[in-house]
Amino acid sequence: MQGLVFYDDGRGHFGPMTDLRSAVDLRSGILTTAERLSRHLGLPMIGMIVPKSIEGVVAAAHPGVAVNLAPEGDGPFLVLNARLLEVPAGTVPALGTAFVDADDDSIGLALLDRSSLRALIESRSLPADVTPSNSTDLPLARAAWDVFATAGSRIASDLKLMASGVGLLIDPRARGATVLGDHPVQISDAAVIDPGVVFDAREGAIFIGPHVHLGVHAVFHGPCAVLEKTRIADHATIKANTVIGPHCRIGGEVGGTVFQGFSNKSHDGHLGDSWIGSWANLGASTVNSNLLNTYGEVMMKLTPGGPRIRSGRQFLGCVIGDHAKTAIGTRIMTGTAIGTGAMVATSTPPPTTTPAFAWLTDDGTRVYRFEKFIDVARTVMSRREIPLQAAVEDRLRVLHAEATAEVGS
Repeated sequence: MQGLVFYDDGRGHFGPMTDLRSAVDLRSGILTTAERLSRHLGLPMIGMIVPKSIEGVVAAAHPGVAVNLAPEGDGPFLVLNARLLEVPAGTVPALGTAFVDADDDSIGLALLDRSSLRALIESRSLPADVTPSNSTDLPLARAAWDVFATAGSRIASDLKLMASGVGLLIDPRARGATVLGDHPVQISDAAVIDPGVVFDAREGAIFIGPHVHLGVHAVFHGPCAVLEKTRIADHATIKANTVIGPHCRIGGEVGGTVFQGFSNKSHDGHLGDSWIGSWANLGASTVNSNLLNTYGEVMMKLTPGGPRIRSGRQFLGCVIGDHAKTAIGTRIMTGTAIGTGAMVATSTPPPTTTPAFAWLTDDGTRVYRFEKFIDVARTVMSRREIPLQAAVEDRLRVLHAEATAEVGS
């Protein structure tokens, strides 16, 4: 096989998390789905098939990868659904065949020659010359909680896939930390561990990446992971099933939560069973609820125009999109989705489905003025020395226009 081509069919309900990225770039463990499947199969990602709406931002994020084009070479090419969280048990399909989901005919895996791949790119459906085989065990994500609420279960297996690439590791006890339990505790030698840090690995593995700073008396309950150049505040409690992506600032109590990366929750306050996009900022004392008072199943509407979906979960917090922000003391109710670029500054909880670029105050709701928004985005990103790419700005401008039209209608 020449390499991997990820097929983002645009299905699934991931709310604002797929406004600026493909489903395959979602952080579904320590690794993104693309990273996990590529490492597992030992094959490079050489192509991506994505919805036209995100073609530009995906191409900018993956230079050198053919986006909505057939990669060079004759193949064969292994096509994987972008919602495929893990490689299913069993063999790779034979050339000219595909495993498809028995419930909705989603393409799970297919092994295609160049001609069939080009036909898939053009039609976004399985070519007539490819033989489908129904499968009932394809681990396809269908909603946001299938990605972030299961991320903790992949920490141990992701660590095995990363074994050759995490650099030098240290025994945290040698830095004065307390370690409980027998699960692996893997700490980069480039991490900074302040006095009084506790690693509780009695229930799962813990990973701390390079140049992470762990503050005084911070506590980590496995399974959990903190990725490179993130800073954990003094006295923070990082509870089980949490993955904090790179370049974050995290304080308070966080559990069962995934940060894509480059976001801040610097201060005290509870955040549970939630998913935070990139470049988001949660103001001091922002807190969320992750359990209904009835102890019932949480239902969630991830986008203003989308369906209200049964999650099958008792614990489910919030999904907060890229570049969203909350003011001090914000209270977020169970099962809330906050759209890309939204600003929440109300003394009462925001709506459980807050649109993209909504500017919420006690005086009402209006649309965040785009030029002001983009100036703030550039300022925030420059603090991490990351430029705002033109393709991302173009996509944000489209999303803003759509949000403005919805308010007007």
